[in-house]
Amino acid sequence: MGCADKPVAGVAESDPPRAERKFEFLYSADITNIPENAKDVQIWFPIPQSDENQKIDDVRIKTPEGYRVYTESEYGNKIGHIHVKGNQPSNIPILLSFDVTRYEDRGGDYLTENVDRFLKPSRRGTITTEVKEAASRISQHQDEPQGKIRETYLYVIDNMEYKKEGTGWGHGDTAWACSAGYGNCTDYHALFIALSQAQGIPAHFDMGFPLPPDKSEGAVLGYHCWAHYYLPGRGWVPVDVSEADKQPVLKDYFFGAHDPNRVKFTTGRDIMLEPKQKGEHLNYFIYPYVEIDGVPHSDMTLSFSFKDFQG
Repeated sequence: MGCADKPVAGVAESDPPRAERKFEFLYSADITNIPENAKDVQIWFPIPQSDENQKIDDVRIKTPEGYRVYTESEYGNKIGHIHVKGNQPSNIPILLSFDVTRYEDRGGDYLTENVDRFLKPSRRGTITTEVKEAASRISQHQDEPQGKIRETYLYVIDNMEYKKEGTGWGHGDTAWACSAGYGNCTDYHALFIALSQAQGIPAHFDMGFPLPPDKSEGAVLGYHCWAHYYLPGRGWVPVDVSEADKQPVLKDYFFGAHDPNRVKFTTGRDIMLEPKQKGEHLNYFIYPYVEIDGVPHSDMTLSFSFKDFQG
């Protein structure tokens, strides 16, 4: 890759009811290899919450240690926090489970306070010279924001390949996306968001998990992320660029909609946790973040699963 119109969908009174999916989700983490001489262990883990596109009920958290729930101030993400001082166990398990009604997302005029904060690039989602040049080429024949964003969407699909090879992918790094031309959902959406922001269009990043559309229960192998862009008078419009590239038959659908086969956990990047971590802001927040005596610790086992509610 060298970083060298369809109407936007929205929910109106005349639109058909949104598709929905109801399921139970289990998020399991076991923090392992905690040193015997550790004096202070802190664990932060994301907790999903209800919004315009999902209803979260009956949240259950099981852990042998006490925990508290906080809300961080920048994006409003909900965070579970475990703090153990003194004698430490060798491992700390966490089981988070909850019920979800997830709705098809066709956009809406919410999160309207301080929209301009979503014009600010993240630490890895930088607006590089290559991104600026690409954004200029994309927008040169389009006068309206809707046309510009459609061309941006198609540009990312045309110039990225979904694959996970070698190292460097998976960090949502626009410099990587421009030079390598491949990656996973984080890389696709980092590039889409940076190109949007370079054209003066606010955009933001959501993190969660995907559910297979053809199964009613089973394991979920890892996270998925997606994006929204903002147009005055339309609000936040959903896109899923990586899924559109993986499933070309749905390319038009994913420009203006998200299917209900997902659950959102967090919004945003460069996240400062609550209570504040000693380490750097988190690039994104979907798996537990752990500090032992103030030093990041990554040893953990993770598993995720779901089961649809019948009827």
